[in-house]
Amino acid sequence: MKVFLLLFLLLLELYAEKGLEDTSSNNKIGSEKFLKENYFSTISPYFYANKLHYFSSFDQTHIAYKIFLVDNPKGNILISSGRTEGMVKYQELIYELNAHRYNVYILDHRGQGYSQRLDKNSTLGDVNSFNDYVKDMHFFVKKFLPKSEKNILLAHSMGGAIASLYLEKYTNDFQALLLSSPMHQPNILGSLFSGKICQVIEKREKGLSRYIKNLKSYDEALVSFEENTLTHSALRYKIMKIAFDINPETKVGDPTIHWVSEACSASLQSVTHAEKITIPILLLQAKDDEIVLLSAQDQFCKRAKRCHLEKIEGAYHELFIEKDSIRTHVIKLLLAFIEKV
Repeated sequence: MKVFLLLFLLLLELYAEKGLEDTSSNNKIGSEKFLKENYFSTISPYFYANKLHYFSSFDQTHIAYKIFLVDNPKGNILISSGRTEGMVKYQELIYELNAHRYNVYILDHRGQGYSQRLDKNSTLGDVNSFNDYVKDMHFFVKKFLPKSEKNILLAHSMGGAIASLYLEKYTNDFQALLLSSPMHQPNILGSLFSGKICQVIEKREKGLSRYIKNLKSYDEALVSFEENTLTHSALRYKIMKIAFDINPETKVGDPTIHWVSEACSASLQSVTHAEKITIPILLLQAKDDEIVLLSAQDQFCKRAKRCHLEKIEGAYHELFIEKDSIRTHVIKLLLAFIEKV
């Protein structure tokens, strides 16, 4: 009842918000018009109607997951989300993939979303090792994902680094990999400096941790739509904020120095060993991405044996919550790719 009361109150806020005019002339699933008219009445209730489950991973960390099944599915899609994200952010995409008759499986990576935090008193993003993310996913795949001729791993940003590491180790668990703005190297200070800064952080992590203080919570770090470099869609940016406001326990703040160190090491490893991935890969590269390095994605795709890179012109990092002119193209590429698997 509390969730739907909040939904109603935020619905009023959403429709009163200026600057959220429809940017799509149609009302098809996946358009901003459809999203605005159906988010509170259909899409979000559909998400919450599916039960939230937990499993205890290899070290007894509680990992949250949901499963969205359809009749006569064309295949199964496992979503690996990005840093600070959780399943609550993927409500529109889940609804849309189900409408196209794909079963959707999604877990919240440890330390974020509904999953257990490493430190119950901290909202910062942290992990002991990126390999822990891989172990969690492997546990989930073996226990919950059915054996099928069409299992697809769909991964965004940090989730892309995790997915790459996973398939370099477990090469036969999926038939295809779709990467959206994968974090094959975090963008710390641009392409000229990110690699060197990563090296410094990895070598001097403990020393740096003493000096880098006042890391921000999710709410403190969140900027206005006008300042954001994630999406050009005011509507989807607003709905992302609403989703986390309804579920404040899922919010994650700035990363710790240790997380950055692990991210640097893991992303480099994901590129270095990309040739171990033998299944078809579609890598969707956001050309105006300021969060991750495009050059690392280029290197990954050159090393991987069956990788096709699609450059999405004018796009920011968050391809699945971009404005219609970008997102519609992304979804068409996604569906065409997985239809051929």
